[in-house]
Amino acid sequence: MRSLMLRCRLLCSSSLMLSLLGVGLAAPLAVSGQASAQAAHPAEGPGAHVVAQAVATMPAVNNIPVYPRTVTDMSGTSVALDKSAANIADLWFAHNEITVMLGGAERIKVSADKPADLPWLFKVAPMLRSAETGVHPDSVNPEDLLNRHIGLVFVPTHAKAEELRKTGLPTLDAHYTTLPQMLTSVDMTADALASPYAHEIAREYRQKLETVQQILHTRTASLPASARPRVLHIARLNPLQIDGTDTLIDAWIQAAGGRNAAAEVSGNHRPVTFEQIAAWNPDMIVIGANAGPLAADAPLRTLAAFQNGKAWTNPQGVFPWDRYGCEVLLQLEWAAQHFQPELFKDIDLRRDLKAFYKQFFRYSLPDDDVTRILAAQPPATP
Repeated sequence: MRSLMLRCRLLCSSSLMLSLLGVGLAAPLAVSGQASAQAAHPAEGPGAHVVAQAVATMPAVNNIPVYPRTVTDMSGTSVALDKSAANIADLWFAHNEITVMLGGAERIKVSADKPADLPWLFKVAPMLRSAETGVHPDSVNPEDLLNRHIGLVFVPTHAKAEELRKTGLPTLDAHYTTLPQMLTSVDMTADALASPYAHEIAREYRQKLETVQQILHTRTASLPASARPRVLHIARLNPLQIDGTDTLIDAWIQAAGGRNAAAEVSGNHRPVTFEQIAAWNPDMIVIGANAGPLAADAPLRTLAAFQNGKAWTNPQGVFPWDRYGCEVLLQLEWAAQHFQPELFKDIDLRRDLKAFYKQFFRYSLPDDDVTRILAAQPPATP
């Protein structure tokens, strides 16, 4: 039955909304020892109402890790893992979301993230509240991790991975800057989590992301440069910082039919003056959800993009869609709908968002939560 469902999703990929994010195989976020055996909800049809619930009931799966094994990280280093890898320290902000997606939420004992910064993450995976949170890779105490019996650490750089490995901590560099590298990192993480469930979800995610990319490419490939808006992505408002080329942000701007207005700048969070932005005069501006407030009298508001209603705040869910989490799949659709609205009239992002959360986070979003995520707002206070 499972293989039939997967084949059906592949065969139906010509319809962007119904096939890309249809509800697929999933499992509870927290699985301890054995997977839960629960009845599956039927797939949603267009406009179907989803009842709010903390964890969706899904088919039983095998989330039991199998160790020992050796995993090659994103820097090409092979790292031996044993059963102590059941305890994880995820020290890259963006990567916690990937670990959660692949069924490892309950195993995270130390996290770079904090509830105040990423409230949707802790709502979708409330078991993270029992972890030590807010631990950054540049300030982590290796002795503390060893005392907590951590057997698997994820970090965003090769240098930090090497440093922690020298202290006896099995550490993987999970960093990526392109969409293909991201898929490799997801596969690496599934290998490290070492469960059949993690590998199943990694395969489903790869299939959907590659399908979205292919459809966007097919529809935008023939666009001349003049039909591709120049998009500026603002990472921070005070002080002003933007994202240039050689970044995942640049990757989704181009994939969605745009051009990076800051093409002469390379890297993330690069400082810039208002005068430079004014000289670029971008057609569209996307402001990161965590960029900070924009004052009513801010000079940015005088730019044509603001005057023409072509400036938006980026959505934020479990992680900011525009940065380095797995919700970049949704970001591609959001960006395509904004940059090339005539080419992507068929996108129903609300339905897609619900389906994504059910399939990859095992969580059913009510309509109000969908509205809040799209508006980059935190969960409503109970």
